[in-house]
Amino acid sequence: MARRIVPWVIGALLVGLYGYALVAPIGNLVFLPQLGLEIAPIGWFWLVAGVVVPVVGFALALWAGRGRSAPRRLTVLAAGLAVVALLQLELLLLVDTASYFA
Repeated sequence: MARRIVPWVIGALLVGLYGYALVAPIGNLVFLPQLGLEIAPIGWFWLVAGVVVPVVGFALALWAGRGRSAPRRLTVLAAGLAVVALLQLELLLLVDTASYFA
């Protein structure tokens, strides 16, 4: 019984972390323009890129893990989450936040 429950719990945690990686950029995309500041076109690009990266990373991880056993699929999902986190941190560190605003 535990042999079937543990992979589901780990998978649910990984999907929750993907969701968290998606909610923060959506919050930035929705609420940053409501502050009354004008967003530059490159700023819109980076805001949308922040939303697209977790979605594409999750989709690619699901595609790469299809047809595999549960431990291998979970490993692929965890590796995809690591890549998503890496890309989000790189965007955060390399893109100057002043370039978001016109």
